[in-house]
Amino acid sequence: MPEGHGSLTRAVLRATALGVYEVTLNGSAISGDVLSPGWSSYEWRLRYQTYEVTDLLDPAAAEQVVSATIGNGWYRGRLGWEGMRHVYGDRRGLLLQLDMLFEDGHVETICSDETWIVEASEVLADDLYDGQSIDARRRSRGTPGKSVSRRKKAQSTQRAERISFRGELVEQLGPPVRRHESIAPEAIWQSPAGKTLVDFGQNLVGWVRLHVQGPEGRVVTLRHAEVLEDEELGTRPLRSARATDQFTLSGEADIFEPSFTFHGFRYVEVTGFPGVLEPHHLSAVVVHSQLERTGTFTTSNELLNSFHRNVVWGLRGNFLDVPTDCPQRDERLGWTGTSPCSHRRPPISTMSETFSRTGWGPRG
Repeated sequence: MPEGHGSLTRAVLRATALGVYEVTLNGSAISGDVLSPGWSSYEWRLRYQTYEVTDLLDPAAAEQVVSATIGNGWYRGRLGWEGMRHVYGDRRGLLLQLDMLFEDGHVETICSDETWIVEASEVLADDLYDGQSIDARRRSRGTPGKSVSRRKKAQSTQRAERISFRGELVEQLGPPVRRHESIAPEAIWQSPAGKTLVDFGQNLVGWVRLHVQGPEGRVVTLRHAEVLEDEELGTRPLRSARATDQFTLSGEADIFEPSFTFHGFRYVEVTGFPGVLEPHHLSAVVVHSQLERTGTFTTSNELLNSFHRNVVWGLRGNFLDVPTDCPQRDERLGWTGTSPCSHRRPPISTMSETFSRTGWGPRG
């Protein structure tokens, strides 16, 4: 913290990414949002989010640590059913600005730039369609930014080849995507082929949070699907989407939560789990946009009530930032029930016109 300006009165952090991001400040997540900044037409506009982070700063500490993890998201991952990747670009990027206001009116600003350090994270691979791989052995044992393993300097867009962003930076307009509830398994059993299957009793969108302890290097694999087929996991409707998460154990008690992907599922097939899989080992995390429910519907006909509940769950699953046509297979494309409208390009402003003294952070 700078000296001679009195006490810290307020701190605001603004962030966005070419990809999806998670930011921590002094080891704590800055919000409960996930998959930010969401999906936009990146060549036209890129949304940024603003967070109050005053309580996450330590006024007594000489150093404040800002850390960000960047995933592929819609920007760099798969889109559509034709195997397309890198539709918008093939290098991920971060844009971040932390403003700290002090008693005397002084504002201290920290920005992502070429002085930032890039490190390998625990995420080995991530894709919205295919799933996420996490190696717990690569989790930082100390303070982010202090590891010397696989360190490199960040690169700005001015020097990074293959990063081309000329769109307009805009404030977040719609509701954020968040975790809403956790659902416990209703049943765990062995399929005729000897596979361990889990039924959460509800078709939902999100991911599985797994608690596990086993030998270091053991890989636990989770495959997701909405249906069973011939008493086995029914992955045929997914087409080419793998919908598979893989977790490599550290040898200690691990908690895995693959928040750079999402799956449409009711059933999960688990392989590689050490010992006997019990209901307390895993839960389904329901993820969708923070929508406000304005009404309810009920009748004397339970079948009609059940139909309505299914409609509500369907809306929850398909309202994940941009309303989509489906949440499970290799499609998940934006759909609003309307025809394509104007193709006029909005006015373009440069990054410097929106964020002062900022630069892009980690490179792909």
